[in-house]
Amino acid sequence: MAGYQLLQDVVVLEVSQFGPDALGGHLADLGATVIKVEPPGEGDPLRTSGGHAYGSPDGFGLLHMRWNRGKKSVTLDLKADAGKAAFRALADKADIVIEGMRAGVLERLGLGAEELRSSNPRLVFCSVSGLGSSGPYHGLGSHGPSFDGFGALAPVEDSPSGVGVRFLPDQVPVGMHAMGLFAAIGTLGALHRARTTGEGSYVEVAAADCTALWRHGGVDVALGGDALHVRPGFANDNGKMVGWPRLQPYRTSDGLAILFQAQKMKFWRAFCDAVGRPDLQQIYERSPDVTAAEDEVYGALCALFATRTLNEWMTLFVENDIPGLPVNDVESLAVDPHFLARGNVYEARLATGETARLTGTPIKVAMQDPFAPALAPALGADTNDVLTEFLGMTEDEVGELRRGGVID
Repeated sequence: MAGYQLLQDVVVLEVSQFGPDALGGHLADLGATVIKVEPPGEGDPLRTSGGHAYGSPDGFGLLHMRWNRGKKSVTLDLKADAGKAAFRALADKADIVIEGMRAGVLERLGLGAEELRSSNPRLVFCSVSGLGSSGPYHGLGSHGPSFDGFGALAPVEDSPSGVGVRFLPDQVPVGMHAMGLFAAIGTLGALHRARTTGEGSYVEVAAADCTALWRHGGVDVALGGDALHVRPGFANDNGKMVGWPRLQPYRTSDGLAILFQAQKMKFWRAFCDAVGRPDLQQIYERSPDVTAAEDEVYGALCALFATRTLNEWMTLFVENDIPGLPVNDVESLAVDPHFLARGNVYEARLATGETARLTGTPIKVAMQDPFAPALAPALGADTNDVLTEFLGMTEDEVGELRRGGVID
């Protein structure tokens, strides 16, 4: 069972490990049948990666539970002739094939896009990798931190020990998550074209490209040259955006933090009225020096926000239509009333009998059942069913594959 029912007539064949699993995960969340092909006896290392495990200390990891939920797991040795034949038969029935490793792995096995499209011309083949199939680095292995370092999203600093350098602490990874999203957009666009024209496509997404193009004002500024100009009036004399105190986090009386977002004048005036502080706007009006005025406003707002709790400020914001949000950590986010009210959490029963609360999808679809996908599968859990029901193999044929080590 997948999540929603938007892609219930779409069949996806996935050969993927780690971050590229997210592409098939997004499609499964929307209802596609995603058949995950894994090597016998090994499977996707994502299953047991990370520092947390569900059900037991050696249980499934967080990312396996997220990116592989709702999929079917089939073991196939793609180096064996019988395994390749079964894969081709599956690809003939598929709408999409995902290659989620170094670009070209399936082609080297004789299972590349051109080979598969020779018998299924409508097939969409999506290659999701770290570095793509071209460029001087394309043959290198790569993992999550390298994508962000390459894309200028993960600067380094000298190590506190004085030996070597390290990434700045607590950076949020981008590349390993962004590649699945961009690949889903490209794949669904290609699928629409295939169903309109009967012609499939080869789609390629590299995580390093995703990070390099992710940040507004990033590499665009370095590329701009003489065509790029500094906008007058955007920044004050200290280089800060004009109005910065009205788009700033502040500490509340209970030691938490809130992001104040009254940069627009109508919201700023509503805030000053709601707290009975017309003098805050008067600071701007009496001072010809914008930089000095904003420093003074900032000091006044620091003192003001420290007089109420976070919940008290949020109540005031909601009642007076003033933009602002809590600055959460993961513990406070897990109990945040807005986060929970939006249906971002669902419950699933583990094989151990325990109930796990899991994060869902930010996509909300009206007139569909609540999002509650099947758990991420055990290795090879669906091999027999897929080969017999989907390909029409007999039990004897499946048994022969198993005896030959082609499947588990």
